[in-house]
Amino acid sequence: MKIKTGELPGIGKRYSFETAEGENIVVILHQSGHRELYYFAGSDEDEPDFVLKLNDEEARQLGTLLLGVDYQPVADDRVELLLKNVRIEWVQVEPDSELANKKIIDSRIRTQTGATVIGIQRGDMMIGSPDVDEVILPGDTLMVVGNREQTKSVDTLCHSCVLDPISPPTTKNNDSSHG
Repeated sequence: MKIKTGELPGIGKRYSFETAEGENIVVILHQSGHRELYYFAGSDEDEPDFVLKLNDEEARQLGTLLLGVDYQPVADDRVELLLKNVRIEWVQVEPDSELANKKIIDSRIRTQTGATVIGIQRGDMMIGSPDVDEVILPGDTLMVVGNREQTKSVDTLCHSCVLDPISPPTTKNNDSSHG
């Protein structure tokens, strides 16, 4: 983008540029510190579509926002890479799942699979960013984030059943000495 500048004797300085969409923006920085922004929808317009007047403090605040001081948007190519590698899946917890009736921390989902539970749908209620002490109930739907293998591992846990410990065989007293 090419910015054209020009001195405005007795007033200040003028900056102008054309956007990628063919719109024109003109900024006049007055010697007093206030700014005027002029927006022209087309490059051949004589009259601006709107004018914005800012004092020095307002202009500096707007400038920090435009610079992305407190928020950095993710570039499209980074989002595309992220979406290829990270998935968000909804997985229902079966009644006999080894996760059922366990706290998130006790289930060790993250340790076992690498995926993270970021939400729980429980009937009509949605629990966003659940606490690690939240108990996973049978029938809950877990919202998990991770790569394909990680979310698939959570799905496996949600469908794997808890094995009952094997009870020792009961012995009958077949003492035939009592006659």
